[in-house]
Amino acid sequence: MNKWLKGSLLASFFLCMDAYASDRETLLQDTANSPVWQALLHYKKEQLAVSDPDFILSAENFSLRNELDATLNLLTAELMGHCRFPARYIFLKTRGLINKEQNLSECQEYKQFLLRAPADEISVVYASENLVNPSSMMGHAMLALEGVREDGFRARHSVSFFTELDSINPLKVIWETIIEGKPGFFLVKPLQQHYEFYNLAEQRNVWRYELDLSVEQKSLLQAHLWELRSVNMDYFFHKQNCATVSADLIRLVIPQLTTGDWVTPIDLVKAVNRSGSIKSIEITPAAKWRVRMLEDTVPQEYQDAVYQWQKGEIDKLPQVGGEEGFLLREMATAVLDYKEQTGAGDTGQGAQKTETLRQSIPDSPEFSDYELTLDHYRSPLKTPEDAHYSFGYQRTEKNDWLNLQWLAVGHGIEDDNRQYFAENELKLFDLSLRVSPQHEALRLNHLQLYSARSLTPWDRFTGGVSGDFRVGFYSLADDNLQRHTAFNIHGGAGITLAASADLRLYALLNGGWYRNKDADFIYAEPEIGAYLYEVFDMKSWLRYQPRFAPDRKTHQQLTLTHSIALEKSALIAEVSRLTVDGKYEHTANINWRWYF
Repeated sequence: MNKWLKGSLLASFFLCMDAYASDRETLLQDTANSPVWQALLHYKKEQLAVSDPDFILSAENFSLRNELDATLNLLTAELMGHCRFPARYIFLKTRGLINKEQNLSECQEYKQFLLRAPADEISVVYASENLVNPSSMMGHAMLALEGVREDGFRARHSVSFFTELDSINPLKVIWETIIEGKPGFFLVKPLQQHYEFYNLAEQRNVWRYELDLSVEQKSLLQAHLWELRSVNMDYFFHKQNCATVSADLIRLVIPQLTTGDWVTPIDLVKAVNRSGSIKSIEITPAAKWRVRMLEDTVPQEYQDAVYQWQKGEIDKLPQVGGEEGFLLREMATAVLDYKEQTGAGDTGQGAQKTETLRQSIPDSPEFSDYELTLDHYRSPLKTPEDAHYSFGYQRTEKNDWLNLQWLAVGHGIEDDNRQYFAENELKLFDLSLRVSPQHEALRLNHLQLYSARSLTPWDRFTGGVSGDFRVGFYSLADDNLQRHTAFNIHGGAGITLAASADLRLYALLNGGWYRNKDADFIYAEPEIGAYLYEVFDMKSWLRYQPRFAPDRKTHQQLTLTHSIALEKSALIAEVSRLTVDGKYEHTANINWRWYF
């Protein structure tokens, strides 16, 4: 009886041990495959974004499970292992995989980070596009930590991933940031410095989207940011930039965040919005943007008065009450802010004059009843997606074609750009092909490596220069209207004027260099055109482009593009006529474009 009892107890013990081992093995495997663990390792699409052996402990034989085992061994075997990876410790502790209690407050450097950069609020910060600066042509995204320190000071810090661009050559920038990769850096610094740079120096709007997170989620993300303080990570413009890394960080606390393969800063903001995790939105508009917004609202006679007043042609502004008086005051203030921020009044005499004008701006208690609402004027959340596929039909004088197009990232002038600061185009890797089933032929329309165009209307308060630049391979007609694939660099500058609220006229003085296997020449190609926003989200764009080159015949091209914006798509029709020495080529296209 005793032997039987002892045997039963021993068997029960081993059965319990087997069950425990089985349960633990299941827990280990589930943890290794969990989205939070993958986010902690920056592992996505079965690839590691970080290969630094100081961060990936199993770098020589990596797998999610091997890294988990190596981390557990570090956290349990080393006395201060939890200080090296506080976020991994917090997560694995909540999963029940660590029984050893560790006190993170004994990690002095980590503790100092928590004290200096509290995270009562965590936000995504987005600075709008800057087409002049190649590193910021898609805007910029970063995280912000805000909170009250023990001394009562409200600290605001940014966490940004970036690279240093030491060239203004677009071809070199594209090669280094897409093919080779450049060293990437994590930087934690006062948020105000970013606002001063983006908002004041570069006159770009800055949006702050506060995330709706629990205390535990904030602590986990804050701890992971500490883990990344000295990690070596390459920067790639298309797959590992400020937006993709910020998205990887956010997935640690919002696993349902979904993005595409090529994530831009606007894509990140939209993905966070889709996840339903935005608690509040704050916009800090640039003075230039405020001036242009108020030009759409303030009556013309008051705009004239503000212009004459800031020029010194009249002594004071009109005394106006009510909403018109409030808007008049806001416009006068925005104009002076723009002058100060851009250095227009940086001389002693100019600064004194600006201060005198500021003191003369009328004020009234009744103005407190009004508010300048900026949230819904123009918003990144309302822009079309920053990539598209296109499929359609093309008819020429000689043949019928099927059109296929893929734009990896960006948008064109033909798209609905009303939510941007100004009408602009930005395209990176835009591939367009045409196929003739009848003749079993495949032709290249173009492969644009980079294209940027800004048609910012000039105004008397802030000025405004329009510009155009592109580089790539294009199907261009010769003097006999025979098409050849050529490498082309093209660019120029000009002016855009607002004929009305929806109609813009522009003129550009462009030129470029053409190169194929048979020809090599430079040319001048001025362009005049107009674009009009119409009812039912329609848009028309008309342009005329004559091309002059030494020892070449003059090419004259007239093109009309008409688009209808639909839900996540657009219908785009285009007709053109190319004339060379009395000969002509007509082309008609109709394409359906799907944004993603």
